[in-house]
Amino acid sequence: MINPIEILTPDLLLNGTLYDLQGNALTLQQGSKNTLSGGFEAVFPSSVQADKVLIKNTSLEDLSIYYKVQSEAEYILMENASVFLSGKDMLITFPQVVQAVAFKFVFASESEEYFYSFILLKSLLVLDTVLSSLRPSVFCRGGHHYTAGGNLILWREFCKHGGTLTLENVSSSVKNALAEICAGNLLLTFIFYGGFDLSQSGEYGLAAPLKTELDRSLSLWRAEMELAEK
Repeated sequence: MINPIEILTPDLLLNGTLYDLQGNALTLQQGSKNTLSGGFEAVFPSSVQADKVLIKNTSLEDLSIYYKVQSEAEYILMENASVFLSGKDMLITFPQVVQAVAFKFVFASESEEYFYSFILLKSLLVLDTVLSSLRPSVFCRGGHHYTAGGNLILWREFCKHGGTLTLENVSSSVKNALAEICAGNLLLTFIFYGGFDLSQSGEYGLAAPLKTELDRSLSLWRAEMELAEK
């Protein structure tokens, strides 16, 4: 059974200037709790291409997305976007790739909403014809200490995913595209569609160069990627 994997850009929001809906400068802390009312705007120095938004650990229930194709143009409402919810994670797929100089994200609720990662993306490669397996690992930062009374207190700051992604039956054209993507990016976003659980989807660093080997009998490649969540 083939479970597709999609490889996307790093977070495009890092290339833009962020504002709240009142026009005040804004900084999002990816991986930490961000609490906002109403929504926010991202303005880019030059147009970017995007086709997805991945939101991790969020209280958002609904979201309207607008974009500008030119800086002096009016905002256009994104229509017919598809939304998938997995626990507290949300994936929004645009009906087409959008080239825009600004995006505006408007939350449905007037009250404060929270999210830990809000990632604007463009798809680079969909691995839907290869066999894949992820040998996962989890790194948790935490520790413990004792109070003066001798009580044990445990704390955990964060847990991050990682592991070895193995791809088999990879064609030469897909292998070449994968090698080019890995050579040009230290960070990439991965969406794992098997079972469509978004908990492991997100931004990963390439902890080692891409490894490939050729199965001469099949004229197909095997590839390994060492991933560590950002």
